[in-house]
Amino acid sequence: MDVTTEVHGEALIHRVSGRIDTGTAADAERKLTAEVRQGRRVAMDMTGVAYVSSAGLRVVLMAAKLAKANRGAISLFGLQATVREVFAMSGFDKVVTIRDDEASALAAVAP
Repeated sequence: MDVTTEVHGEALIHRVSGRIDTGTAADAERKLTAEVRQGRRVAMDMTGVAYVSSAGLRVVLMAAKLAKANRGAISLFGLQATVREVFAMSGFDKVVTIRDDEASALAAVAP
């Protein structure tokens, strides 16, 4: 799993690629929650994510909870069909803001 970060006005975009699973969950948690712990607004580009396990779902849920607790915001976009299905089957699509494209995801985290 790899994460690159870009600044977009008051928001950040984390461009995530690879797998988010048991083997990468600790690294993913560290990289994906650092800014939301500080109350930042983050859109996650999941276009390059091919697989998310239950450990990966936990990381995303933790990031969403931290964002809310710290008055930040988080949204996901660009989920591949199989990844989106995992979010839907687990009910996480009701807990985490998911948008189809970057512009919508950035708008969702705008102050």
